[in-house]
Amino acid sequence: MKESEIIRTLFGTTPPPEDDCYFLAPNRLVTTDSLSEGTHFLHQWSSPQILAKKLVEVNVSDIVASGGKPNECFLNLGLSSVSRKKDWIRGFSKELRKSLDQYGMKLAGGDTFSSPTTQLALTVVGTVDKPWLRSGGKFDDYLYLTGTLGLSQLGYKTLKKKSKDKTYKEAVERHLSPKSRYAISNKLKVFKIHACMDITDGLIQDSERLALSSKGRLNIQIESVPLHPLAVQELGIDLCLGSGEELELLFLSPEILPTELAGIPVTMIGKFEKGKPGVLFQKEGKRYLPKTRGFLHFSEEE
Repeated sequence: MKESEIIRTLFGTTPPPEDDCYFLAPNRLVTTDSLSEGTHFLHQWSSPQILAKKLVEVNVSDIVASGGKPNECFLNLGLSSVSRKKDWIRGFSKELRKSLDQYGMKLAGGDTFSSPTTQLALTVVGTVDKPWLRSGGKFDDYLYLTGTLGLSQLGYKTLKKKSKDKTYKEAVERHLSPKSRYAISNKLKVFKIHACMDITDGLIQDSERLALSSKGRLNIQIESVPLHPLAVQELGIDLCLGSGEELELLFLSPEILPTELAGIPVTMIGKFEKGKPGVLFQKEGKRYLPKTRGFLHFSEEE
């Protein structure tokens, strides 16, 4: 089954949520995310310190993409023969505390258990005045993207090849230790943000989710999308468009934003229009159909 089919089955007749965060009125946000050995990481690639940072960042990114601030968190640890060792636990714990401290977050509880493979899950509770929902897009909004895309996929390919080439050092770091766009969140709140999400499964899939939630069509100009030059050179356009775990923000606003906020590039890549909900990619004035959708949590055949 596809991931969307699994989720719909779990919720039964109740429509599943469209956002990564659940909004608890009047001002609370809750999100959860996991890192699973063999799916999201390998121990030979990722130290306990890297995993602690990444686990915090991917969850904080969800809170940021909803316009909120993280506060408390709950940690579930499935520990294997590798990760239950004292040195691993100490390294993970020290970096976890450091990562939480930079956001002023409190570890409030959780669970630990023995597992054949390492399973890491964090649930984060945050606060927000008015959440940015994926469903809030309005026709004629401009579509914006922070940063660049492609490096995370290039980093994954580099690790898979076991390459030690320093040319790809930045790409490897992006894949192993992506950073949330928390630094830009307060700057964005000065503007009208109608809808927002972070890039975790690649622009192709995530832009479609945004369009479907807001019930309209996203018209995206390939030439405007800020793809990292080295990633395009090594991977081509399609793999860069499908690059996941980038944690860049994809958002809709009726305003013309600066090209940089808090030192982070902000690029207008398209527009939200009336039409059949979905995404229209265009390149040189013609429709462009990517040959890949990016990373899928479950294959079509399963």
